[in-house]
Amino acid sequence: NVYLEHAAKIIRHDMHSGINTYIPRGIKSLKRRLTEEQIKKLKIGSPLKLVEDGLHHARKVYAGVYEFTNLFKTNAQMACEECNIKDILEDYLKLTAYKNQVLLNDNLPTNLLVNEPLFCTAIDNFIRNGLKYNDSKTKFVKIYTEEIRHVGEVICIEDNGRGLTGEEFKELSKPYVRKEDQKEQGTGLGLNISISILKEHGYSIWAEKQKQGTKIIINTTL
Repeated sequence: NVYLEHAAKIIRHDMHSGINTYIPRGIKSLKRRLTEEQIKKLKIGSPLKLVEDGLHHARKVYAGVYEFTNLFKTNAQMACEECNIKDILEDYLKLTAYKNQVLLNDNLPTNLLVNEPLFCTAIDNFIRNGLKYNDSKTKFVKIYTEEIRHVGEVICIEDNGRGLTGEEFKELSKPYVRKEDQKEQGTGLGLNISISILKEHGYSIWAEKQKQGTKIIINTTL
C-alpha cells in the first residue's frame, strides 16, 4: 500500500499538470491570438471545439483517477456530496460515442449522496459491459429507479445483451475472472472495481437475468 500510494501521487501530479494547467493555457493562448475573422477563414472553429470537448472528457477521467487513487491513502475517507444522478450521468456521457444508446429515466434520485467521479466511473463500466457483451442489432442500456417490496427504492441498469444470472454476476465480479467462451478482450477487473466502488459508498448490488439481457440492481439505502 505504501508503494501504491507513492505511485498514485506521481500519476496524479503528471496528469494534473497537463490536464489542468498546460492544455487549458494553450487553448486560451490560441484563442487570444485568433480573431473571429481568422477562425471563420481558417475554419478551425470545429477543431477548437473538439479539443475543448476532449479536455472536458479528460478532466472527467482524471477526476476519477484522482478519487480512486485517494482510496490508497492511509485512513482514507471517500468524499461525497448530494448529486442529481441523471444530471451527473448526462454530463459524464455527453462526449462518449455511445451516449445515444443510454436511456436515463427522469425518476432517478435528485439528491443522492455520492462521490461523483467514482460513482460515474462505476455506472459507466456497467453501461459499456451491457453494450459490449451484446449481440442485438439495436443495443441499449436503460437506467431508472424502481420500488422493490421489502427493499425500497433501487437504481436499475438494464441492457438487452446476452444476460447474466445472479450467480454468474457474482462469479464474474471476482478479480481476473472471465467467461471461458468470451471472445471479447478484457482484464476481468472492471466489474470487480465497479462493485468495490459502490460498496465503498455503502451500497449493495446484485443482478437478475431478464428474458433478454441483464438487470443490475443497486440498493442505495444505507
